[in-house]
Amino acid sequence: MAFDPSGLIHIGAAMLLIAYFIRDELRLRILIILATFIYIAYYYLEPDPPLWDAIVTSVLMIFVNLYVLAQIALERTTFTLNEEEKALFDAFETLSPGQFRRVLKVTQWRIATDPEGTTLTREDEPSNALFYIIDGVISVQKKDRQFRLPEGNFVGEIAFILKRKTTATTVAPEGVRYVEWDSDNLRRLGDKFPNLGNALNALLTRDLAKKLTSSYRPDDVLPATQESIQLLEAAD
Repeated sequence: MAFDPSGLIHIGAAMLLIAYFIRDELRLRILIILATFIYIAYYYLEPDPPLWDAIVTSVLMIFVNLYVLAQIALERTTFTLNEEEKALFDAFETLSPGQFRRVLKVTQWRIATDPEGTTLTREDEPSNALFYIIDGVISVQKKDRQFRLPEGNFVGEIAFILKRKTTATTVAPEGVRYVEWDSDNLRRLGDKFPNLGNALNALLTRDLAKKLTSSYRPDDVLPATQESIQLLEAAD
């Protein structure tokens, strides 16, 4: 029995109808691409001669959908991120991979190189930066209390969220790895993409709540060593 290509157009139409019932855009785009391939087969096999104009148009539609499909995949996966970026993404648990990629564009990767310590923030002074400690332990002085803050914490989140002066002096000893963001750039990004801005504020609020509810152990407090005194003097 000879194959009748006329049925292809019905199969393609059925796939399109199913696609329009799907709310997930990734699956919808995949079904549209498959249905378009079936239409191309019909345009080539059924008429004599083939409908080349319709075939060319359909091929263009496939390329457009493939482009959008790639954008959707990037929004949902950590594909193309290197290991360092993936490790940082793990800290941004309220952001999607696509939102994180936008944050990455305004991210500056730093290593503290000053032997006397790199001052990140000064207590009761304006700050236009937000920091995240990737590797190492920094010194924090708040009023008359001094303690260590380990990696995996944000610095300057109160000033960023409330748009106010910083609440502590923080110093990164030589070799500490951290990332820095310009606060204005982050706020503009949040204004442009409101969902991203809400997710970022939720992340920083959660980080702040974690710090407020954490009880520091006695060994978290910095002893009065020569090293800690030099860190404080460098912050003054």
